[in-house]
Amino acid sequence: MLAGTTGGYRIYVAHWALKIKRRVPVPTLTAALSADRFATYLQWAAGDQALAERLYTYNVQLSAALYGPLHMQEVSLRNMADQALAQRYGAAWHLDPAVLADRYQRDNVAKVVQSLQQAGKAGTRPQVIAELNFGFWSSLFGRQSHHLWQTLRPIFQARGIQRGAVAQNLRELRLLRNRIAHYEPIIALPLAQRYTDITTLTGWLSPSAAAWIARYSTWPALYPAIPILVPDPAGGALTVAAGAIPYLPA
Repeated sequence: MLAGTTGGYRIYVAHWALKIKRRVPVPTLTAALSADRFATYLQWAAGDQALAERLYTYNVQLSAALYGPLHMQEVSLRNMADQALAQRYGAAWHLDPAVLADRYQRDNVAKVVQSLQQAGKAGTRPQVIAELNFGFWSSLFGRQSHHLWQTLRPIFQARGIQRGAVAQNLRELRLLRNRIAHYEPIIALPLAQRYTDITTLTGWLSPSAAAWIARYSTWPALYPAIPILVPDPAGGALTVAAGAIPYLPA
């Protein structure tokens, strides 16, 4: 650098940086979300950009509204199941291969225990139970765990309930939960039925937990209880239902 040119050099660099900054395009919402992700909503909106953005926003709002009810349902399920299994098989039921006959279940427990120990924790039963995912709890009602049904059946306060029906409901709720967790579209799903499944299953497990959902859930005020998307009569592709448009955020 030449002597006496420090100030001029700084002005030049600042001017050059400003020019570069001006050349960088400001990302649009579509670019921020990715064209591939937004294309689904754009297709449902028949190419209407504004309507597609409203659909995307509504999907986010509905996902947020389902978080609380799903939270209450999952936590109730795991705690009630844990209590029943501990009473029948002992406090270490989660480490007993006779209880967890499915390798998927045993692997889940092993990974959680390892993760807790690596974090410097003791890996106690309450710690493990809190970390086991929804897939693990759902699997306790699958065919491979039919031997547990007589122990788990009493946690549901409902007559005539069948293991297969519980397993199917949990599979569908797990898919819904995973789509929400990964920010995927949910508005094409039968959401009215899914919400009914959440509240019904929670009510079977704990009337108090179901009452919490009824009191605090924002879902009933947000969802119109009609399909958001319907098949286009002309081609069969899904499109926005006219009756749902007033419920979309402006």
